[in-house]
Amino acid sequence: MPDHIFDTTVLSNFAATGRLGLLKNRYRGTAYTTGEVSDELRKGVKAGYAYLGPILQGTEGSAPDEWIQILVPQSANERRLRAELGDRLGAGEASCLALAISRGLTLVTDDLAARRLAKERNVSVTGTLGILIGLVRGGLLSLSEANLTLASMIQQRYRSPVDRLDEFV
Repeated sequence: MPDHIFDTTVLSNFAATGRLGLLKNRYRGTAYTTGEVSDELRKGVKAGYAYLGPILQGTEGSAPDEWIQILVPQSANERRLRAELGDRLGAGEASCLALAISRGLTLVTDDLAARRLAKERNVSVTGTLGILIGLVRGGLLSLSEANLTLASMIQQRYRSPVDRLDEFV
């Protein structure tokens, strides 16, 4: 499985429904994010979205809880690409997409603009629905559990293009 770089949107969807453990179990050792995403999560926690706190613990915690690592731009090219994308995307999306392009990572986001730019740059993309479908196909979640999780995400304001995953599994 290729490494994945997570934007705030998907992390937030799983955290809001108490299903962050699904991501931890599936992507431990292959999950990354950026400092900009951590900053967005911190702002969310300060604004009253306490459910985002466990994601931060996953990036800053001790060994058992740490499941997602923070990547930082290493080269001038990565920093230039980040700045270029920042003109079209938010900070979290731009930072994740820049590193996905540079390092061959799969971008994990539900942000439409970021998804479109990723496709233009031939970057593999997945999002909340793709992860739920993958969890079902991989036997880590039943279709019923995935549909319940999706329904819960929709109740938490996730704007899903579908109500059920049946036709995709």
